[in-house]
Amino acid sequence: MVDLILTFLGLILPVVGRCIPPDGDPAFCPRPSATRIPPRTSVSGAVDPPGSYRARTGTQAQPLVPYAYAFVKAPAPTYRTPEDALNGGSPRRVFPGGYVWVSVHGRVEAGGKVFYQINKDEYMEASYLAFGAPSSFQGMAFSTPPTRPFGWIVQATQPSEEPGRAPSPKAPTLPRYTPITVEEIRHVGEQKWYRIGPDQWVKEQAVGLVFPTRPPAGIPPGAKWIEVNLYEQTLAAYEGDRLVYATLISSGRARTPTVTGLFRIQVKARTTLMDGDIFGYYYLEDVPWTMFFYQGYALHGAYWHDRFGLPQSRGCVNLAPIDARWLFEWAEPYGDAHFVRATPDNPGTWVWVHQ
Repeated sequence: MVDLILTFLGLILPVVGRCIPPDGDPAFCPRPSATRIPPRTSVSGAVDPPGSYRARTGTQAQPLVPYAYAFVKAPAPTYRTPEDALNGGSPRRVFPGGYVWVSVHGRVEAGGKVFYQINKDEYMEASYLAFGAPSSFQGMAFSTPPTRPFGWIVQATQPSEEPGRAPSPKAPTLPRYTPITVEEIRHVGEQKWYRIGPDQWVKEQAVGLVFPTRPPAGIPPGAKWIEVNLYEQTLAAYEGDRLVYATLISSGRARTPTVTGLFRIQVKARTTLMDGDIFGYYYLEDVPWTMFFYQGYALHGAYWHDRFGLPQSRGCVNLAPIDARWLFEWAEPYGDAHFVRATPDNPGTWVWVHQ
C-alpha cells in the first residue's frame, strides 16, 4: 500500500516549479513574495475599509483569497489518486496549453513524490504547478465623501516641478498604488498634467483617477450603484449621491473590450469557474466574489495578476481580492447562499460602465 500523507490547507503551501507565462508576458507570472501592504492613504475622508486586511497588532490577518491557487504548466495530466499516477494509470484529464490556474485543497506525499489535490478525486504532480501570490492592493472607504478628484499612481513615475517639463533626476519615484489627490489640472499641448502636491506634476497616463459624480439617468434616488470608468480604470461605489468606496480595476483589453451601458447585478457567486477560448485558451478555477451584470460580463476578484489600473482582462472587470470581497458583501442582491440570483424583491445593485 502506498503511504499517503495528506495535509489540508491551513498552512502556507510551498512554491513549486517555475512559472512559464503565456505569450512570454512576465507580468502574468505568479510572484511568490511577502504580502505588500499598500501605503496609507492621504486622501481626505478616506479610512481603512471595514474588514480591512491590513496587518493589525494582536489580531489574525484574514486570508486574501478563499484558496491557494497555482498556475498550471500545461500540458499537465491529473489523476483520480496518486497511486494511479505512480502505477501508470490513465489520466482523469489533461490540461492543454493555455492560461490555466487551479485552486489547491491539499498536499499528498506518495512514492517519494509530492502531489496536490485540486478537486475531489483529482490530483496533480507538484512539478506541474507554480503557486501564486495574490495582490494585496486595496482601495479606499470613505467616512466623508471627497470633493476633489483622487486616485492612485498606476505606473511608477517621477513628478516634474512644472507641467510639460522633464522631472529632476533627484525627484523621488512614486511607486505604483501610491494614493494621490488632484489639486490642479493643466494642459500642455495635447498632454494633460495633474498637480498632486507642491511642485509635483504627473502626466495623466501615470494615474488612475476617480472624479466624484452624481448618478446617471435611470438610477433612482438613494439607490446603491457602481461606476466603472474604463478610461481611468477605476471603480466607485455610491449610496445615492454619497461615494463610499473606490478602487482600481483591470477591464478588457482592446481586442476583448468590456461592455458599456447601465446594468444591474443579476447573479452573485462566491466562487465560480471561468473558462473559454477567446484569443487563447483560459481556465480559472474558483474565481472569487463574482457579480455578473450582463451575460458573461462580471465584476470579480482576480488572484492571477497584480496590474490593477491597466486593462488586463478578456472583458470582465477585474478587482484586487480585497476590493472584490468588500464589493460583494456590500452589493445587492443579498443572501448567504453560494449563488444568489436577483429577484424583484431582492434586486441587484446598478452598474454603470462608461469610457
